Amino acid sequence: MTVRSMTGFGRASGPLGPEWTADLSARSVNHRFLDLTVRLRDSEASLEPPLRQVFARLLARGKVEVTLRLTRAGPGGPQVVIDERLVESLLARVAELSRRFPIKGELEARDLLALPQAVWVEAPSADFTPGEIAALEAMAERVASAVVAMREAEGRRIAAELSGRIELLEKKLERLSARRDDIVRSIAETLRDRMRALFPQVPLDSGRLEQEAALAAERSDVAEELSRLAGHLSQFRELLESAGPVGKKLDFLSQEILREINTLGSKARDLQLTREVLDMKAETEKIREQVQNLE
Repeated sequence: MTVRSMTGFGRASGPLGPEWTADLSARSVNHRFLDLTVRLRDSEASLEPPLRQVFARLLARGKVEVTLRLTRAGPGGPQVVIDERLVESLLARVAELSRRFPIKGELEARDLLALPQAVWVEAPSADFTPGEIAALEAMAERVASAVVAMREAEGRRIAAELSGRIELLEKKLERLSARRDDIVRSIAETLRDRMRALFPQVPLDSGRLEQEAALAAERSDVAEELSRLAGHLSQFRELLESAGPVGKKLDFLSQEILREINTLGSKARDLQLTREVLDMKAETEKIREQVQNLE
């Protein structure tokens, strides 16, 4: 199983038996959880549970809209119903008014269609056999599989892009780790130089100065952040190559990566380190945007 996106579409149509023909489609977009909507007629409500079971089993996240259209091949289709008592009352009222006022006492078909509650279409109640339900479930499997296939294709593209961005962060992390000792020494030397520049006439205790320089360097040391960041990037790669829905985990992990980078930035006392941190933050923001598309 590969990493999937949450965008997909599938469609299938065909007979469910000698009496019914079905057209089933499903489309999905991004969502924090699985939000499954099944659209069908009220008379077909008994088909919603088996459809939900199929799609909920194959899809873990996303806003999924399933649409079912059934056509009856045999007799027993929709019936047009006319409220004849309402029409008789209306005709009697119109005839009475035509005797009192200069209006015509006739009604045409379009007049009945425009009259609320006079004409409506009544769908017959539908009872589906176990064979028809099984055929619909098989069709739903095909539609859901088509959605999954599209999600996987898009997921592979996103995973490749994420892998490239993680590789870029790893290279920048290697450069920062290689310069860590230089950065610490530079901080200590900078503190010494500033103290001497600020108090040129004041004799400074060299022991105390070295102690303060060491404390400042320790507070600005980024070894712990670099170690945690390396661990987060390694875990991110493992999740990209793992099976099952990983979108939520990658989203959380990308937030942790950004948190460590922000901590690096807050400790930065070196121009090159500051520039590297800014580039890494921009790259991580792009990663977070892409992760939102994964299941």
